[in-house]
Amino acid sequence: MSFKRIFAVFGAVALIAVLAYTALDVSTVAHAVLVPDALHFNILTAMAAPPAAASLETLQKSVDDFMNGFEEFKRTNDENLQKRDVVLEDKLAKINTHLDKWEPLNQHLTKVQEGQKSMQDQLNQVEKILNRPRPGKEGQEEDAEYNAAFEHCLRRAPDRREAAHVDLLNKRRNTLVKGDDAGAGYLLAPPDVNREIIKDIIEMSPMRSLATVRTIGSESLKQPRRTATAGAARRVGEVEQRTNTGDPAYGMLTFAAPELFARAEISLQMLEDSDYDLIGELRSEFVDQFVVKENSEYVGGSASANQAEGFLVAPGIGETVSGDATGLKADGLINLWASLKTSYSSRAVFTLNRKTIAEARKLKTGDGQYLWVPGIAGSVPNTILGGNYVEFPDMPDIGAGTFPIAYGDFRRAYIIVDRVTLAFQPDYVTGADNGIVVFRARKRVGGGVRQAEALKKLKIAAA
Repeated sequence: MSFKRIFAVFGAVALIAVLAYTALDVSTVAHAVLVPDALHFNILTAMAAPPAAASLETLQKSVDDFMNGFEEFKRTNDENLQKRDVVLEDKLAKINTHLDKWEPLNQHLTKVQEGQKSMQDQLNQVEKILNRPRPGKEGQEEDAEYNAAFEHCLRRAPDRREAAHVDLLNKRRNTLVKGDDAGAGYLLAPPDVNREIIKDIIEMSPMRSLATVRTIGSESLKQPRRTATAGAARRVGEVEQRTNTGDPAYGMLTFAAPELFARAEISLQMLEDSDYDLIGELRSEFVDQFVVKENSEYVGGSASANQAEGFLVAPGIGETVSGDATGLKADGLINLWASLKTSYSSRAVFTLNRKTIAEARKLKTGDGQYLWVPGIAGSVPNTILGGNYVEFPDMPDIGAGTFPIAYGDFRRAYIIVDRVTLAFQPDYVTGADNGIVVFRARKRVGGGVRQAEALKKLKIAAA
């Protein structure tokens, strides 16, 4: 490897490290500890660079408060298991509410840890790119020509764009529509510009932080999949005939990217007179609508009627039972954990909503050990059976026949495909006679299970 490539690799390492650790403000540690609901800091960074003595004392006091709360929770729960009492149930509920205040911090730590696990994969990809043969002079000239064409079209109205530049973009662009550009410069944006828009959704969607995400340049992503193994090897004698032991079989998975659409109307005078950035606010509102719809479908989408495939309803996902017709039992959760193949467990996480987390805190093994273990005091995420968990509001509540918990390696199990990240289209013509401006937003995105055995789900049932 040349000196320039070595320097580039170290630069990439430094960049990823900065992105992983500087998104949080260490100066807010004291306030964040006092107000756990607003935690947006990396406690690992906070420990590495301790604040003033008063802030450190506040941090220690809050950690002690959390651990004392859990100890009181265990004592109350043990007493309630021996004699069911309404007063004890009410006390448990209040302590659970108290412990829930630290869940935002725990979820942040979990995401940081998951990001660190994938950091090596990112570095491998960087090195792979650096090791590729550099484009020759002709390739560099083509890139410069494309960039010049993009800048030309971005700065000019459609009727002032040179045909040669438009033709070049049409040949190479990651198109946002199947027809010609109708007047919005962003329709000609190259993939690097498009990927900038998706950052808001990555921040807001826990599924995107767990699953594999691919940006595609056509209507769907096709991926080969082995459907049957090649049989089994066998022993043979020195001169014994070697017969065929079996042939593998393969199929093709297809992940489409159907369209999401949102529309809103605002009066022209309101746009003119408002002191607020209404267009920016409306754009943010559309993003929120898309996030809500996407998350719902990634969990329970039907894979029909232009929906993504939800991992709770996808065929082939193995399931275990809770051991109780209407409730959650420790043995059922342990069986779910044990049902996943060992090779997937290193990156496996539990997904469940906050109500289910509260119930999981009460579960104990036969020898009295709690399945839920706090880890915040040690600057690591809280765990269930030693595994990280991510809060998913879209997961169902505990109830007869529901699937409130899933467990597995989501990066290998689920894939999200982005065709169009976000297209925001103001329309000043349609409602002009009524003084209305129409805003439309669209996105093409889909998702589905690609490796079912990497994921398991828990059903609330006795058997």
